[in-house]
Amino acid sequence: MTLSDTLTSWRKSLPTILRRLAITLSVALVGALAVGSSWLVHRPVGYSGDAHASSLISPGFASGFDVAWELTAADLGVGGSLRAYEEVDGRLVAFFGGQDQPPTLVGLDLSGEKPSVLWRREVAAVDSPMFAWGESVVVAGQTIRVADGEVTATWATPIPTHISSYFDDFNKKAFINVGGDEVYPADGGFSRVTSPVIVVCYPRDKPDAVQDFDYLCLGWNKDGTEAWRYKVNLSPHDLQGPGLPLPVTAVDGYVPVSRNFGYADQQVGAFLHLADGVLVESATYDADALVPVADGWLLGGAMPDDPRQRALVTLAPDGTEVSRTRLADPFIGLTDLHFVKCWDEDGNVALPTSEQAASTLTSGEIPWASVCVQRDQHSKEGFSMLNGHRLMATNGAGGAENGTYPLSLIAATDGSLILSLPPKDKDSTDKNPQMNLYAAPSGIQLASLEDVGLHDAVPFYDDLLIASPARPDSRIARLRSYLGTYPHPDTVLMGITPKRAG
Repeated sequence: MTLSDTLTSWRKSLPTILRRLAITLSVALVGALAVGSSWLVHRPVGYSGDAHASSLISPGFASGFDVAWELTAADLGVGGSLRAYEEVDGRLVAFFGGQDQPPTLVGLDLSGEKPSVLWRREVAAVDSPMFAWGESVVVAGQTIRVADGEVTATWATPIPTHISSYFDDFNKKAFINVGGDEVYPADGGFSRVTSPVIVVCYPRDKPDAVQDFDYLCLGWNKDGTEAWRYKVNLSPHDLQGPGLPLPVTAVDGYVPVSRNFGYADQQVGAFLHLADGVLVESATYDADALVPVADGWLLGGAMPDDPRQRALVTLAPDGTEVSRTRLADPFIGLTDLHFVKCWDEDGNVALPTSEQAASTLTSGEIPWASVCVQRDQHSKEGFSMLNGHRLMATNGAGGAENGTYPLSLIAATDGSLILSLPPKDKDSTDKNPQMNLYAAPSGIQLASLEDVGLHDAVPFYDDLLIASPARPDSRIARLRSYLGTYPHPDTVLMGITPKRAG
């Protein structure tokens, strides 16, 4: 082929090359526009609510979920991964660690359109439980004020690393009581303190000649100073001395104290005032039978003039008996009140008074709270009723049936919705289901947190959920995130708000 022939061939093929190049550029442009469009469509919408702290959610979530904001570790100016976060005094405290980065606490204000960082503080290696306590957190032996991140106290005696809310004489572990919530340090999160002190009962670690106790119980103030102490000794059958406080909801600062050696039957013989360590002797009660109410405790008993006649026994917060009243055939059992959870209009957990509880037993109605969930006699593993109505679920065939939802469900402020893991289904093969939004009591699914790339979330405000997503760990997941799905790469924390119209 001559040079002339070659030039002629190139001239003939040039339009084809140009057409292919144009097609390639067009496809690339359309793809770029699609990605850009999806980012515009799926970009965070910001938070614009009224910042009302609540453990309930707004009925506005019936429209579904929108992403208010996303945060990366870089956004927060820290390294490592997010290990825990907690609402404290109206702010969010996040704890980061790992990746050869010093453990760091970050204080955040979530009330604006986007979160703002209030402070950062590096802490020592955390090998003991972390606590959310009033307006502060206690981390690595320091009390840190959440408003500004300042260290207000350093504990001379840090909380032990291996500690539990359950008495374990076999392993001789330290025992802890924080006024209600159970402490599981292995979870790595914050434990909420609801009493004026933390009670720690330390097992003896020296010979009898040096330590004349088997357990030494100390009440610790928030600044790490000792509030009070008492000694407990063990015998073959029971605890000698005051005993150990049970990890149950405190009533007016009092918790029942068990002297049972095995700590399994939980026989109560005294009540401890957490603030000052004062113990009030009482008759012996079965701890499982004690129902906390706003003004004391309730339990079943008998009338003194007729042992066969059932009675409702009312105790003061310190265990002193107040009254016994005849108990006719109740609509619900007294112990079923253990499985009633109610919230007031502000989204705070609400307990009835003894009089209100007595009325509920005979009527089955709960007029003393805005929203209540409860189980019935057939459902032992979750809640099956909301505001007196039977919760329903949609079965595999699309029909309706009675539903039992996990105890972790979150209700709406008006009782119209629940955010929950799916209702119990013996035929389900999903080992890691996500939380969904259901209409109540019909159980019709309205939305899923999977829509915004999340598995679960908790309320911070009634119209703002917060969650830590699983980071995309595959090329496909990252590609999907670039195309507009959530979460985006490296997101460590997300805020979710009700879906907006349009």
